[in-house]
Amino acid sequence: MKNFWNDYIVAFFGKYVDFEALAKWLMSMVPKVVGALLVLAIGWWLAGVIAHIVVRGMERAKVDQGVRTFLHSCVKVIIKIIVIITALSTLGMNVTTLVAALGTAGVAIGLALKDSLSNFASGVLILFNHTFKVGDFIEIDGQKGTVRRIELMFTTLATADNKRLVIPNSVITNDMIVNYTAKSIRRQDLTVGVAYGSDILTVKKAITAALKACKDVNWDKEPVIGIASFDDSAITFDIKVWVNTSAFNASRYVINENILAELNKAGIEIPFNQLDVHMIDAKA
Repeated sequence: MKNFWNDYIVAFFGKYVDFEALAKWLMSMVPKVVGALLVLAIGWWLAGVIAHIVVRGMERAKVDQGVRTFLHSCVKVIIKIIVIITALSTLGMNVTTLVAALGTAGVAIGLALKDSLSNFASGVLILFNHTFKVGDFIEIDGQKGTVRRIELMFTTLATADNKRLVIPNSVITNDMIVNYTAKSIRRQDLTVGVAYGSDILTVKKAITAALKACKDVNWDKEPVIGIASFDDSAITFDIKVWVNTSAFNASRYVINENILAELNKAGIEIPFNQLDVHMIDAKA
């Protein structure tokens, strides 16, 4: 077998390959390859450590969770790119030429992925303009939900019936955003109808008592209680009351139940639509 290798294989390829020079080149590359692998291993580890330190610092500074997640990803990616370029430089590659080539390729890729880049840029705007944050209840393009994640390309919402909505960030920045939880209190608008002949002052006192019985009513702003309209079967009252945003939906049910109880206690009738039929005697 040894003779076959020397007599045929080496003799054949020896015409085209300088095995001695190849062996020297391989031996010279071993330290560079080992060095590049060490750079990659240490760099990958450092990327995780530095990204973790950055996140811990932002946690102490009470930076929004969406910003922390976004910057964590960015820091890791940037450090890893630097590590890869350093490893290639260790192997003896011309880094300047490589960076120029990457720049040219980046322009071509950017044109091909303009929609993705638009989503990325929109994600940056969302995070740093504080349009909304994780945990906010918002409405975008007619869709309502609680913000669960703000990522590089997409924002994820959870609807009230627990569906997941994944919306491209560029859609969000190009549409009107309604943030229902941006403020600590919101106004609850209610109506109630009472029978004609009811004492107006008694009705207002009953409604006020119902509001006071709800712990989520905010009294920093006085509620407004007044007659909104005179309808066919009832006098309709408007009730505009400020409640804690965190209990906006629940407070509506509590207030309605309290109003019903207080009106019943006060002897105020809540009418329903009815039709009086008068029979005319045809013989008359």
